[in-house]
Amino acid sequence: MANLMELVEALVNGIEVNGVRVRGVMRNGRFREEVNVNLYLGDSRLLSLKVFLGRGPYYGPWVEVFNVNESVWGLMDEHLINMIARHLGPGNVLYVEYLTDRETRVQLQRGYPPFLSRLGYIMVKAGFTWLKDWYYPEGWLEGGPKLEGQLPLNNLEAEAQWGKVRKEAWEFLKGNSGVDEYWARAVERARAIVEGRVVPIQYGGAY
Repeated sequence: MANLMELVEALVNGIEVNGVRVRGVMRNGRFREEVNVNLYLGDSRLLSLKVFLGRGPYYGPWVEVFNVNESVWGLMDEHLINMIARHLGPGNVLYVEYLTDRETRVQLQRGYPPFLSRLGYIMVKAGFTWLKDWYYPEGWLEGGPKLEGQLPLNNLEAEAQWGKVRKEAWEFLKGNSGVDEYWARAVERARAIVEGRVVPIQYGGAY
């Protein structure tokens, strides 16, 4: 079960990431189920989060990360994504904008599987076994391109989705070639998945 207000409270109280302490400033969203949080290091804004707490049985909770400061994102991205995943429930969703993440952007533009991009690999390890590259046309409100990650609903779905991830990773190794560092990193991620050196973190008894 999602417990996103605990996430918001933890960010507002401040968290330490790799020896650096950041704090969140909360403000109300467009409606009562939505909360906005800006994360700051001193006076510099690092990124923004939009947190939707859910509404009834048909609109599940989700979190969006956007307005990312590229210079510090690599220092805290894995910590924050894992933290968000721990506060989401089965079937819940995380969106992460990647426009300022050059490696992720290049790898997705080349058509690599999302989970082999820099950001997607962090997300799949955190438990988001279903990933999709999105760009939402919402009449000037869509923001930048995003990766969507969804936590599995149960053990059966997790096993099926992870099986597809491993199959795609194997197909990537067989059918892809390149020479630069972005290709090499994607290949190493694919090998780690195929060889079983990487598996998603298990959250909330989902799998």
